[in-house]
Amino acid sequence: MSNWKIEGLYVAQIADYAEVVTAGSWACFGTKIMRGKLTLGPPGVPFVQYADLTEDKVLGWVWTQVDKEFVEKDVDGVAPDVPVVAAKPLPWVE
Repeated sequence: MSNWKIEGLYVAQIADYAEVVTAGSWACFGTKIMRGKLTLGPPGVPFVQYADLTEDKVLGWVWTQVDKEFVEKDVDGVAPDVPVVAAKPLPWVE
């Protein structure tokens, strides 16, 4: 069973009233660990104040850009469903 965590947030101060998350680092723990960094665009609507963010909210942002199922299968040691890729001889070379 995998376990997701937000390990850090990168924040920019906008004017005197708002702090905007520009990126975040995440990790998914299982029998292995996978880490990544999420880069965010402009704030969404409705805007969530930094002090009001929750880990669940930020993980939702992560999962819009990361294939959650693939990561969980990988960290839990389950072979993900990926196509088999094999080298073949070039058709014009005998």
